[in-house]
Amino acid sequence: MSSTMASNAILAKARAMYGKSLSETDYKQLIDCRNVPEVAAYLKTRTCYSSVLTGLNESEVHRGQLEPMLRQDIYFDVFALSRYAKDKSLVFIDFIISEMEIEQIIRCITLLNIGRPDEYVYSMPVSLGKYAKISLDKLTAVRSYDDLFSALSGSKYIPLLKKYKPKENEKVNIALLEAELNNLNYGIVMAAVEAYGKGRDRDELKEVISAMLDFRNISRIIRLKRYFRYTAEMINPLLIPYGKLSQKTVDALCSAESAKEVFELARSTYLGRLMAKLQYNDTTQMANVMLSEYCKHHLRLSPNPTIVMISYVYLKEIEISNIINIIESTRYGLSADEKEKMLVR
Repeated sequence: MSSTMASNAILAKARAMYGKSLSETDYKQLIDCRNVPEVAAYLKTRTCYSSVLTGLNESEVHRGQLEPMLRQDIYFDVFALSRYAKDKSLVFIDFIISEMEIEQIIRCITLLNIGRPDEYVYSMPVSLGKYAKISLDKLTAVRSYDDLFSALSGSKYIPLLKKYKPKENEKVNIALLEAELNNLNYGIVMAAVEAYGKGRDRDELKEVISAMLDFRNISRIIRLKRYFRYTAEMINPLLIPYGKLSQKTVDALCSAESAKEVFELARSTYLGRLMAKLQYNDTTQMANVMLSEYCKHHLRLSPNPTIVMISYVYLKEIEISNIINIIESTRYGLSADEKEKMLVR
């Protein structure tokens, strides 16, 4: 298969997958569900998630069981796209898979922190294990931090895991470790972007990925300001050190007195034009709404297969986040209007 044929295959496949996303009718039906079993039953019988929910007992379902099953759909889609990836696109497949690996490592460490490491086996995504470069089976046997070193021996994550090894009777600083693990991954992908070549393809790829990282940083700053009252000194280590925003702008965002002020400062950046067009119910949704609009635009119009592939994966992540929000809000008896306000389209 030539490089051009491979690129065209990724473009066609990703757009066809997106065409199977939840429709407005699906969201309306899910919002109207009276309980979690009804949500699960609808997803199982009426949506693209039917294949990953085969065998699910709707009457006994809970979020801890449903979320890993839903996320398998992302894994299957990424692996389907990876069959067509050639040459330079492969590093971006590795980037996406590494994000998934980091999620599993953090899940395992979180369970270690709370003294329930044996529970990892119940949420382990079996399908990811076929493609991950780390052994998820070994993670199921982890009962201590030293076990974690053994399970991940030889992986690129070991140096950072050693850096954050807790002292006796202490717990791992999950937030800082997760930020550094992800920044390691972002650094690899940004280096790949720089090596992508010259011209329009490289410039567009750098523009898109940098903007996506800025969205994530703004979202993190707003959340930490609003819910945890973090200071600039506490926020900075948790941010992604890449993107289009200058360090001066990032410092100003971190030093803002409130989430509302962060929002106003962000409007004065290159993101302001996009922000002015957005509709959302809460400033904490703003970054995900930006990401959604940005990804939908590039998924439909970009001729670059890597951009289309990454855009699709992030849109799928947002969709699954919407489903989880519906499940949780249904569990707690929220009204249809309240559920609707939690969703990002």
